[in-house]
Amino acid sequence: MEYYSTKQPDFTVSMREAVTACVPQAGGLYMPSALPSIPKAFIHNMTDMSLREIAYATTNVFLGEDLDSSEIKSVIDKSLSFETPLIEIGHDIYALELFHGPTKVFKDFGSRFLAGLFSSLRRDAGEKLNLLVATTGNTGMAIARAFAGRDDTNVFILFPHGAMSRRDSSLIARSGDNIHAIEVAGSIDDCKSMIAEAFADCRLRDGLVLSSANSTNFARLMPQVALFFYAVGRLRALGVSTGDVDLAVPSGNLGMLASGLMARRIGLECGSLIGACNSNNAFDRYLKTGVFEPHATIKTYATLMDMASPSNLPRLMALSNNNLDLLRRDVRSATIGDDMIAATIRSVYDTTGYVADPHTAVGIAALGLRVNSRRPGLVFATAHPSRSSAVLSSILGKDVVPPGDDNDIRSAAHPDRLPPTYPAFRKYLLSNQ
Repeated sequence: MEYYSTKQPDFTVSMREAVTACVPQAGGLYMPSALPSIPKAFIHNMTDMSLREIAYATTNVFLGEDLDSSEIKSVIDKSLSFETPLIEIGHDIYALELFHGPTKVFKDFGSRFLAGLFSSLRRDAGEKLNLLVATTGNTGMAIARAFAGRDDTNVFILFPHGAMSRRDSSLIARSGDNIHAIEVAGSIDDCKSMIAEAFADCRLRDGLVLSSANSTNFARLMPQVALFFYAVGRLRALGVSTGDVDLAVPSGNLGMLASGLMARRIGLECGSLIGACNSNNAFDRYLKTGVFEPHATIKTYATLMDMASPSNLPRLMALSNNNLDLLRRDVRSATIGDDMIAATIRSVYDTTGYVADPHTAVGIAALGLRVNSRRPGLVFATAHPSRSSAVLSSILGKDVVPPGDDNDIRSAAHPDRLPPTYPAFRKYLLSNQ
């Protein structure tokens, strides 16, 4: 299957190039030249299928022309080896918990899948791969864990000053000798800009093999597409009318939302997809007004969604034939401020005892704002509550303890620090080969 650039549709590459090079030199993002169709038999039978069985089926229609099916199955089996519980948190309102992987965030799905896929695609490669990652927390943690200790890969993880706790930045910095934690004296958009300049630097790309593990890499979306089919299958098994169910997606960089729209385009039957934004709501304003106007990043309770300019918007538009009205038919949006995040967390906890992290609360609140709020709804719960323990402690007055060995920071390490300029980052890249 060939992949094209959303900025230059006539420019196409192979799947291997789309995954390993990741970002077209002309700009834009890679998308498959033609979307496959899921067999009807799969749609009818997915109620009885496990997540790994669903992921194998949905991934195979995208990658099966380029990879042996046994390799795809091996990558799926190794990367999606944790539970994904479906919890009812209100009348006909459900949460699919995506935070039971190694780092307790939904990014574990895409990160572990990408690590396995790179192992298959680069088995005989002689050059070292350099992965460039911009994060406000979750992506960095998941990528560091998935790629730690790989002699064939350097990982450069950029994050804004103040975006992470000392514990989280220490965990990334001590993940392995091949993991480089870099605190940037700027915003997440500065981090993304520095990486974009690296990909546009022809001289740098001539000397180094560069790729990204952010959701700009198309492969990161593959297991997320499967999650939408799995969610609908689990609801259908409970007797929920899934043709009407609305799926709320906490939306920052829009990678998960793009995965949902891709799932819909290849055969998923559901109600609306809801892009649930915090106060960094450039996408919500764009969907409502048709004008895309990013503003300076606002710090919110849902910190991992604090970004002004979501990278995956070109994919949403490509999946809608660059027709905003067509996008609006399938995707709704909402803005949820901190006051509503806090009120939702309290209400859900007081009513059911369920502790929703702030990002999940954004999705729950968005379901409550629907015109027809009596329709069944599901929110993708994207992070364990302990990932936002300070915020939840202030709202609920109770501590949420991180699970497992994430409490252990005896071997504390510190990130490197850089100014928000590309020359500084370029120098750092070249000095760490």
